[in-house]
Amino acid sequence: MKITLDQNTIQMIDMFHNLTGATAVDCIQEDDFIYFVVAKGQYGLAVGKSGAKIKNAERVFKKPIKVFEHADGIEEFIRNIVPDAQEITIESGNVFVRVSQKDRAKIIGKAGKNIKVLNKFLQRLFDMEEMKVK
Repeated sequence: MKITLDQNTIQMIDMFHNLTGATAVDCIQEDDFIYFVVAKGQYGLAVGKSGAKIKNAERVFKKPIKVFEHADGIEEFIRNIVPDAQEITIESGNVFVRVSQKDRAKIIGKAGKNIKVLNKFLQRLFDMEEMKVK
């Protein structure tokens, strides 16, 4: 679990911490979104009451923000990012997540955008190759 952050990412994490009070473990800027993984137990702190902190952070960053909560184990982390997961299987560097048919599109995202970001986090935080949705 070795993450190399560039100067821009470090600045975004620091600004996010100043705005929300939550400690960000990792950050990815992809397309028009910024994705943060916050320390375990700090999701509520990052979002704030009625989403006030996250809305303020979106206004400052001028981009929509999505927040995920870090976990000690990969299965718990996947449950945090895919709460609708019915079954999680981990085999030789790959993660297989089974969800209902109606939730597949939401998890994969338009043109695979969401799954691409989730795969980056899994690679960076847990040294996993790929997450596949079934």
